[in-house]
Amino acid sequence: MTSPQTETAEEPAEEASSDAKQYVVGICQLVQHDALDAATEGFKQALTDKLGDKVTFQEGNASGDPATCSVIVNQFVSDDVDLIMANATPALLAAVAATNEI
Repeated sequence: MTSPQTETAEEPAEEASSDAKQYVVGICQLVQHDALDAATEGFKQALTDKLGDKVTFQEGNASGDPATCSVIVNQFVSDDVDLIMANATPALLAAVAATNEI
């Protein structure tokens, strides 16, 4: 069992190391559409508000082709992105099929 002082002493070191981390987020969107575009922009804005310049985005648009979602998401897995945002059901299905860790 650790004392509260030990846990408190470790938190700033962990926080400092996470402050230096750069995050890469892959965004797969099925098709250009006002509602999907707004969801993507809102997602990006929320992460940028939280993480500032510590987050970058890789965006892929499948132009309505579910098979292209798989190609996009598999590239994100190969690139070892930190997070995948799947915008629309086929994009989500492709992400689930590609990884259970990202």
